[in-house]
Amino acid sequence: MTRSSLPVAAVTAATAVLLLAACGGGSNGSDKIDASDSPTASATASATTASPTRAAGPGAPSFDLPSDIKVNFDGFDSSDPTKKAALKDATYAATAVVAFTAKTYTKEPAFFKRFWTGEHGAEFADSLISQGKGGSVVTGTFDYYKPVVKKLVTGNLSVQYCEDQRKAYGKDAKTGKVNVTTPSLADFNLWTLTMTKSSTGEWQAYDHTWQNGAKQCQIA
Repeated sequence: MTRSSLPVAAVTAATAVLLLAACGGGSNGSDKIDASDSPTASATASATTASPTRAAGPGAPSFDLPSDIKVNFDGFDSSDPTKKAALKDATYAATAVVAFTAKTYTKEPAFFKRFWTGEHGAEFADSLISQGKGGSVVTGTFDYYKPVVKKLVTGNLSVQYCEDQRKAYGKDAKTGKVNVTTPSLADFNLWTLTMTKSSTGEWQAYDHTWQNGAKQCQIA
């Protein structure tokens, strides 16, 4: 698995779900933490300043989420201060992806750049912008759960979690038509973010893998 090929988002009426395929193919994604443990030089740069309009809590980011989008997190907490901080920022990174794909953008929004960094983060943003130009966005509810944090030898962290998209669908950005699909194993995804701490103290994702149809994430 090479790191030169970045995930490409594919939100289409045919699938009606958000498909962010790691290393060129979601079906070939792995639940192994095999990403490089060393970010590029650009990945350690300062985080982009967030929008003046913030969510509740000091320093919290503001996301431009449409009223038809809901994002829920379960279990993203820890008694370990480092893991607790990484889990919080992982929720922001996940929300940033949903917000990015819920509307069409012509440039990388600040809320995404703040939590996705480095060369891979920039390329990831480009792929999401291209997807939006195709006229498809997402709608519905995105649930995240079963987070696991692992400390890496360099001081970076990996944060792995599950995603449930059974109530999330593709929507035509122009007409607003929603393509409702039948729930299946394909609605369950496993994400692994490799995160580094920025100079401002936030944890940013500089690489990730993604597995579609993850049985370990399937719930009733």
